[in-house]
Amino acid sequence: MFKTTLKVLPLAFALAAASACGVKKTTTAINPSLSRAPTCDEAIVVYASRSQVPHDYYEVAWIQAEGNSVYTTDNKLRTEVIKGAAKAGANAVIVNPVKEANATAKVLGEAIGLSTSTAKVSALAIYIPSDAGRVTQMCGPR
Repeated sequence: MFKTTLKVLPLAFALAAASACGVKKTTTAINPSLSRAPTCDEAIVVYASRSQVPHDYYEVAWIQAEGNSVYTTDNKLRTEVIKGAAKAGANAVIVNPVKEANATAKVLGEAIGLSTSTAKVSALAIYIPSDAGRVTQMCGPR
């Protein structure tokens, strides 16, 4: 029985680690009457605040992504936000800073198996009409 337990234990740890690595993403349309064809990830410009956006824009969708901060990097969260913005038909996104659980919550949560160590990011997917040419050039006609 002891040998069987030793064989199953690594598999259980691998499954637990794999399930903790996922990123959960939600996209909420802000203006359902504004229907946009999807763009490509490469065409999404990332801004840190509304004041950085150089032109007028339409708000397309609100995107939120979260994952276990022990296993998920900020870059992975940002990539998921960009994918969500492209799928919603945006050509830019205004990303808020990543919020993470404090260090104590991370350690204690992982020690007892709770999902308390999450990293969250939210973003506003936008469409800038004056930037449509650049997007067509990068993504091709859609």
